[in-house]
Amino acid sequence: MLPVPALHAQDEGATVGAKAPVVLVNDLAGTPVRVGHVQGKRAAVIEFWATWCELCAELLPRVREAQQRFGDRVDFYGVNVTVNESKARVQRYVSEKRPPWVTVYDERGVAVRAFKAPATSYVVIVDREGVIRYVGSGGTQNLSAELAKVVGK
Repeated sequence: MLPVPALHAQDEGATVGAKAPVVLVNDLAGTPVRVGHVQGKRAAVIEFWATWCELCAELLPRVREAQQRFGDRVDFYGVNVTVNESKARVQRYVSEKRPPWVTVYDERGVAVRAFKAPATSYVVIVDREGVIRYVGSGGTQNLSAELAKVVGK
């Protein structure tokens, strides 16, 4: 597999500087979760992922590190894109790997369309005012550095 470089701000996907959409997507138990942002509250990291995504697996330690460092000020969401995925497979993955985010199962593609997610391993960072501050894709994204720009050290 060829490496995928991080997207630059306006290459694809959501627009940096635009207001982030807020969508309701069910978690694995079927409970609606507001993915995006509640203005004036906390910043958010949203990763679009799949269990079969090698770049997502490469990115996972970076997501863990960012969540450990910024989890007191930032909400983390993992939007499973459901392509070639069953809910049972996703539940097994989450149970085994314990990713550091709230997992939602986007079976209708609501979040994928709203955030214009071009691929898995796609990350959107939203500041506490609801503005998109970063978009990127690939397994080597430096999420902690990007979050430090948004919420401070």
